[in-house]
Amino acid sequence: MKLRATFSVQAFEATAYVALSAVIGIAAFCFLLPTLLVGTALLVVALAGLPLIVLAFAFSHLIARLERRRVAAVFGIDFPTRQLPRDGNVLNRALRWLGSRGAWLELTYALVALPFVGWIGSALVFFAWGAAIAMLSFPLWGLFADGAGVIFGANIGYLPSAVAHVAGGAGALYAAPWLARGVAAVQVAMARLLLEQGERERLTARVGALEETRAGMVAAADAERRRIERDLHDGAQQRLVALAMTLGRAKATEDPALARTLVGEAHGEAKEALVELRNLARGIHPAVLTDRGLDAAVSALAARCPIPVAVDVDLPHRASAHSEAIAYFVVAEALTNVAKHAQATRAWLTVEYLGDRLVVEILDNGRGGALATGIGINGLRDRVRAVDGDLHLSSPPGGGTTLRVELPCEP
Repeated sequence: MKLRATFSVQAFEATAYVALSAVIGIAAFCFLLPTLLVGTALLVVALAGLPLIVLAFAFSHLIARLERRRVAAVFGIDFPTRQLPRDGNVLNRALRWLGSRGAWLELTYALVALPFVGWIGSALVFFAWGAAIAMLSFPLWGLFADGAGVIFGANIGYLPSAVAHVAGGAGALYAAPWLARGVAAVQVAMARLLLEQGERERLTARVGALEETRAGMVAAADAERRRIERDLHDGAQQRLVALAMTLGRAKATEDPALARTLVGEAHGEAKEALVELRNLARGIHPAVLTDRGLDAAVSALAARCPIPVAVDVDLPHRASAHSEAIAYFVVAEALTNVAKHAQATRAWLTVEYLGDRLVVEILDNGRGGALATGIGINGLRDRVRAVDGDLHLSSPPGGGTTLRVELPCEP
């Protein structure tokens, strides 16, 4: 069992990781050092070297993102990614990034830590693997080597020398995978130390995200208020006005037959007004969502959709009220868009738990081409981000649309 653990897939993945670290480190060092030297020298000429310095920092950021992806792919360790400034003009964003602590840490990693640790680590690992292979194969080539029977200056003969070489090779072969794991672990720890966001950076990013989300939620709430006002004015209010006028005419007439006709019309108007008010209330917060949960609510939405919707809901327990409400509105908006704009003939709705997340996915076979920056999608994204959720949209032209939302599912 111990031997199997020694020569497992993880050991060879660690070896490949260390080897690739050396290659990337050499490439980064050979690019960054001359770029920074030339850029720094040209700074005295009307800041002519500033583009080269910005290029060096940008390259370091790409190396950092590549390293995070490598660590996640090989070891399954994911750590937060530093985000470049997104507000302001290009020059302002570049200058703010150059002055940030994260940019200098990434430059340090790409220029110093990765090259030198990668070189030293790969040298140790491949020395161990090379020594193991060379000594284990000594019986094949030792007969043709000068001084084959000499070890530490003593001539002990070929056979004892071969046994000693094979024993040493076996030890090196056993140690090489563990050495590769150890070096890889050191490199990962170094990468997390320099590339992972610090507590202050995380708090700053969180505050920025909350400010952006708050602004989006204010805009979404204002748009929702205007929609409700418009629906009330154009729908229920008009019907109630017509109802009042019809009842007034019925009250003023002295013809019993006409009065009965007018009262019948008023009764019909009252029922239509009730239907519109009920639909409006359902749009604000449907009663079925509160009483029977998300399963029944989204199933009702799918049943009312004019195109066929295959529904697959697997919810062993209810999520929080906020997450359920947001998931409901996401499904409602997505199915409305599918019916109005997608030109689809089929849609699929999936709602399930994945770990500690409530995942809602809506697919269609329509024309695609939906914009991730559209007003409707931005409104949904603001709703989702308000509870620390994530929204992903994939809509290639002609390839249908996939909308995926992940929400916290704490009850």
